[in-house]
Amino acid sequence: MTPAHPARPAHPPEPWQLRGRGDVTLWRVPLDAVPALPDGVRALRVRGESLVVTAFVDYAEGGLLAYHELLAAVVVRHGRGLALSITDIWVDSPESLAGGRALWGIPKDLATFEMAEPGVSEARVDGVLLSAASSRPRRGPTVPVPRVLRGRVVQTLAGSTVSTRITAGGRISRATAEWSFPPTGPLAWLGTRQALLSVSAEDFALTFGPKLSGS
Repeated sequence: MTPAHPARPAHPPEPWQLRGRGDVTLWRVPLDAVPALPDGVRALRVRGESLVVTAFVDYAEGGLLAYHELLAAVVVRHGRGLALSITDIWVDSPESLAGGRALWGIPKDLATFEMAEPGVSEARVDGVLLSAASSRPRRGPTVPVPRVLRGRVVQTLAGSTVSTRITAGGRISRATAEWSFPPTGPLAWLGTRQALLSVSAEDFALTFGPKLSGS
């Protein structure tokens, strides 16, 4: 009798090697507006406010998975260093959702995306708008970033705070971006904040994982 093959995992193992392009904006947000963060993690305070990153990302063919993503992440202090903690995130890939939750504690949900052209993006759940963004390049050089740009993402996984390594590289250029966050949606806590900086990352490569620690 031939033994049964083990069930295929619902997601690839870590680390994930991904490629694509993204539009990223940095915001300053009041501390009391920031959602709950993992234990042992606190928002970085800059002039009495927190720093928050939003991004629309198009992960392309050629990486481990191809899908779209919308996220909001808070710049935090964890231990002796800085990291990001993702508070809100949507994807259109069940594999990405399952892996994000199971491997790293990233609270991914499903949404539908429209990215008809680079820099023009929107995401919806059941037809209701989560966010829309339009990003245009500004005059100036595109800056190559070697694939040694390192960071960490800190999340809650199975009741513990876990830190995961990320490394990235690509081409980054300054951009002018306009974002909308419906006042009754899950990103309403971002309100009508003033953007500090927007960039577009073209043809980036990203390695997500492995986990570094749990506490």
